[in-house]
Amino acid sequence: PTVMVYTPFPQSTADEWAAAFERDTGIHVEQIEEPTTRVYSRLRAEKAYPRADVWIGGGGMVPFISAANEGLLEPYQPHIPFDMPEHRGHLVLRDPQWRWEGVAIIGLGFAYNPSRLPADQLPRTWDDLALPRWHHDVIMYDPAASGTAMLFVEAAIMRSLQHSGSEEPGWKYLTDYYHNLSRYAGDGPPSMMVSRGECDIGIHFEHQVLQYIEQNHSEAAIEQAQKSLRWTILPESPVIVDPIALVKGAPHPENARRFIDYIFSHEGMRIINKCFFVVDPSFPAPPHLDYTIDQMMAHSMPLDIDWMGANFHRLLVRWQNQVEDNHWLWEGS
Repeated sequence: PTVMVYTPFPQSTADEWAAAFERDTGIHVEQIEEPTTRVYSRLRAEKAYPRADVWIGGGGMVPFISAANEGLLEPYQPHIPFDMPEHRGHLVLRDPQWRWEGVAIIGLGFAYNPSRLPADQLPRTWDDLALPRWHHDVIMYDPAASGTAMLFVEAAIMRSLQHSGSEEPGWKYLTDYYHNLSRYAGDGPPSMMVSRGECDIGIHFEHQVLQYIEQNHSEAAIEQAQKSLRWTILPESPVIVDPIALVKGAPHPENARRFIDYIFSHEGMRIINKCFFVVDPSFPAPPHLDYTIDQMMAHSMPLDIDWMGANFHRLLVRWQNQVEDNHWLWEGS
């Protein structure tokens, strides 16, 4: 028996849950691990003849909302050993029809190297990143491939709508910000470039920084890594869930449901919690992070997730056609 999983989750996390699920159930996990936008494109291309059973992780729930609206996801209410309402405060936990459910809670902030950029020199708002001070000193993934980068774009436009009632100041900001990029990350995560001193700001979820720190393994190595890499979150940042979903027309639906149930089990949550906040409120913050979930939520911005889902592709196309006026930035993940 087999289950096919599509995911942009960190490979170490994906490998661990695959091995644990296979050990517990005897069901072999095949995984395609690639960036969010590519996973989404693959699901769209395979709509008539689906190959995937489960999609987990997408830089947040916005691509899942779009996919649900396109009929790519199947409702399934998992067996969850903790309370899973639609909302917890103003954090949206799941789709009302159970077409997707959050497994992790992620906040969009940035990585920085404290040995190069002291705390008193950090940007104080997202608007600061469009200032000439940061020219060629910022790195992020390519929105054409990355849900992380697309969330950055969508959040900028949403802040513009909330502040002015118009998208246009947001597009002006994004154009100025784009010219501060050194490149798109392609040969490793932005956190790696930041820790090496190649740039000062790397746009990231906290888990992407934690994963890089965790790869050092020993406590001494981790302590050393933290001297060159920290993560922070700014006011008015998107804090959202990263979901899991059953693919509509999945070739192995029963195995898929068992896999989704497993992810919500204590063991599944434990594996994800190594580098992520998880939706099970009984778990602590992940190790090596300076924030609690309450502090993250205190920096969060209100989000119209239905608007974000409906405008995902339009905003990506406008970013590509209007903002990207250079072609030397590297494609990322």
